Amino acid sequence: MKRQIHVQAAIALLALMTALPVLAQNAEPAMHGKANPAAVVQRSHVRFTVLTPRIIRMEWSPDGHFVDAPSQVFIDRDQPVPKFTTTTRDGTLHIDTASLSLAYKLGSGRFNAGNLTIHSKGFKTAFDWHPGDVETGNLKGTARTLDRYRGDVQLDTGKHLDLGQGLLSRQGWHLVDDSKSFLFNDNAWRWVEKRACTDCQDLYFLGYGHHYKKILGDFSKVAGREPMPPRFAFGYWWSRYWNYSDSELRALVKNFERYGIPLDVLVIDMDWHRTNQLSWDPRYVKRDAFGQTVGWTGYSWNHSLFPDPAKFLAWLHSQQLKVTLNLHPASGVPSNETRYPAFAKAMGVHDGKAIGIDTVDKRYMSNLFDIVLAPLRAEGVNFWWLDWQQWPDAKKLPGLSNTWWLNYVFYTHMQNADKARALIYHRWGGLGNHRYQVGFSGDSVIAWQTLAYQPYFTATASNVLYGYWSHDIGGHMFSDDTPEDQRHINPELYVRWMQFGAFSPILRTHSSKEAGLRKEPWRFPPADFAALRQIIDLRYALAPYIYTASREAYDSGVSLMRPLYYAWPNLAKAYDVGNEYMFGDDMLVSPVAQPMKDGVANVSTWLPPGRWYDRNRGDVLQGERTVTRDYTLDEVPVFVRAGAIVPMNPPSVKKLQDMDNSVLVLRQFPGGTAHTRLYTDAGNSEGYRHGEYAFTAIDGQRDAHIATLTVGPRQGSYPGMPHDKQFTIELPDATLPKSVMVNGKPYTRADNARPGSWQYDGDTLTARIIVPAQNADQPLKVTVHFADHPVDVAGMRYRMKRAAAAVEWLKYHWNSPAPLPDDVSLAAQLGRLIDYQPKQLPTLVKAFNVRLTKLPSEVEQTHADPKVKAHFAKLIKAIDEN
Repeated sequence: MKRQIHVQAAIALLALMTALPVLAQNAEPAMHGKANPAAVVQRSHVRFTVLTPRIIRMEWSPDGHFVDAPSQVFIDRDQPVPKFTTTTRDGTLHIDTASLSLAYKLGSGRFNAGNLTIHSKGFKTAFDWHPGDVETGNLKGTARTLDRYRGDVQLDTGKHLDLGQGLLSRQGWHLVDDSKSFLFNDNAWRWVEKRACTDCQDLYFLGYGHHYKKILGDFSKVAGREPMPPRFAFGYWWSRYWNYSDSELRALVKNFERYGIPLDVLVIDMDWHRTNQLSWDPRYVKRDAFGQTVGWTGYSWNHSLFPDPAKFLAWLHSQQLKVTLNLHPASGVPSNETRYPAFAKAMGVHDGKAIGIDTVDKRYMSNLFDIVLAPLRAEGVNFWWLDWQQWPDAKKLPGLSNTWWLNYVFYTHMQNADKARALIYHRWGGLGNHRYQVGFSGDSVIAWQTLAYQPYFTATASNVLYGYWSHDIGGHMFSDDTPEDQRHINPELYVRWMQFGAFSPILRTHSSKEAGLRKEPWRFPPADFAALRQIIDLRYALAPYIYTASREAYDSGVSLMRPLYYAWPNLAKAYDVGNEYMFGDDMLVSPVAQPMKDGVANVSTWLPPGRWYDRNRGDVLQGERTVTRDYTLDEVPVFVRAGAIVPMNPPSVKKLQDMDNSVLVLRQFPGGTAHTRLYTDAGNSEGYRHGEYAFTAIDGQRDAHIATLTVGPRQGSYPGMPHDKQFTIELPDATLPKSVMVNGKPYTRADNARPGSWQYDGDTLTARIIVPAQNADQPLKVTVHFADHPVDVAGMRYRMKRAAAAVEWLKYHWNSPAPLPDDVSLAAQLGRLIDYQPKQLPTLVKAFNVRLTKLPSEVEQTHADPKVKAHFAKLIKAIDEN
């Protein structure tokens, strides 16, 4: 009988093992809990591990047994051993690295202020740390959600959002107490387990002075890298909480195509499944056996909305779209689900009742994936939107965050069971959750205050390596006290929010189920629609730059979007401008988060030391000062490092998932030198972790007289890598070239954009060199000479645009059949005049500047209304004042 029980148990165990995902030998994130013995210093009840010159692990154990298993936060302690020395003097153990000096009084027990100290070595920001010291200068981390927040204030409680502690502090140190975190076992699919010792200390001291980037890099080595999302994730995501049907979503997708708006991801909220008996009215809310609201959880398609889900999903894929579905798993698997019988059988349940979720039960989670979710994936669902909003901790393991754990389980299951690159989006679960992107920040309140807060919130999250927050762009919902007649979208607010979204990690619009919340771009007035389409197009143009920055985040621990104090840690101003941030290495963004007045929004931006190119105006500014400039609806305050070279997509790219990196634009800005790299890979595989990628070095220098740009041979390889590349070099805000040489061959100007020539665009004052496709393993060198005494075009685009806008305004207020004065009409067409006569550029620019000063007096001499004359004069005067 006993043998029969053992056989049955073995069969059951074998069945469970076969249900688990098959892991690749090099599955990531790598977990190597045991450190190199050469990095370990153990003395009786204490153990110190020198992980990097700036990170020391400190353990105390009452019985002298220590933990080598990976923890929730620290998964890879097997690092190259840094140089350090160990000495014992007068009963005190001393450990010295290049950055830290630790002293512990041997035999004195638990770590405390009296027996342990760490001094800094060589940092300008010196410190002398003891256990218990208060970290008053912490620069914060992030929070689980922005649900029902207006700005940083929660509507229901009135409390300000607590971003918790991040890894960075102005004091130059941070302590991570890992004593209570859970551990991973050594199974093929690693699972969580409690620590055996509840009284032990397991501390990680991070000492770095103001070397913020270095400590983030160190942390990413021992806590896991910040993974790259698939390339398509950097495109536009459409999402709306709405009971869409198959036909309605097809019509929506076709409208995106009809209006020429790029789209890569379609998000389908919870109405994809049956939501019977769901109600927001407390009088009608029903609870299930687990105390949850009936209707939120579901895994079976609503066939009245989606008669044939597989055909619907196949059609979406034919439109080159990725698809994600919303999941609320808190009610377990109800008995009315299509796959309940098979799931119940696998779980050994025979009473026909709903089977509650147990997030730490491997059998439950494995069956959920294999029996319930796998068929949906097979139909065409690409990844999951996980929407856990219920009890915070696992019921069987108090202290284990369900959010944290579900992120791990869903991400690693996809990673290990799927050829595609892993991707989920869910809320932040705590330190270590950076390994499982993307973040879903929740149901924020539609308000200017919320828009104003999100840049700070998003950039600050990089302090815990959580670099991919995805917001409900435009806000999710109105506050409860918003009057009915005001419950509609403010177009200006939405445009500004989309502009921030384009310069944030993920561009995803979303809103609550309310009829008035229609965010389709084509539903807005023409000027708003134009601004929306322009900013989405810009997002797609910048994708190569963004994707390269994502790779750099994986390699370095420095996120795509981060605070200014990373690069300028010793300047107080860098800590004070919370609404500004760096977007990659070369762009400083200061989003407009206030309504316009008289057609413009005035924004003050602090520019760090160096030289900065104003993307809107085309002039180069000296930094370490604050500038205030005006921005129309379609303008975003973006300042680029002078001389930077930004890799971009051509306008033809409308889907990021299918771009093969064979056609690129290199935009070289004026005013300095640059050295950068372009990163490319297959876009949607895990191969980027294992050497399947390529880098291309790009160098350049540009001033008023010459521009040089060199593209080095491509280094590396990946599946599907194109043999050739076709580059177009753009020099914005340039005068007319005197000569253009490409690989030693002279190019001539042509009005059409044919390979092997260059052209000049009068509207943007851009010289454009079109290089024929060539072997990507061969170098490219471009040299452009300008006139010996070139006309100054810095800031000219701003003057041209503002002049054209003033003339357009005048036309619409010109209450006369007589024409406008000739100079007024010509002032609005400088770009066209340059296109017609590019060789006359210096003369045309000088004539424009003279003409602009005369416009008010010429209009004054007409019979126009005095108020019209005065306002036009004000518009022209503002051009020079701003």
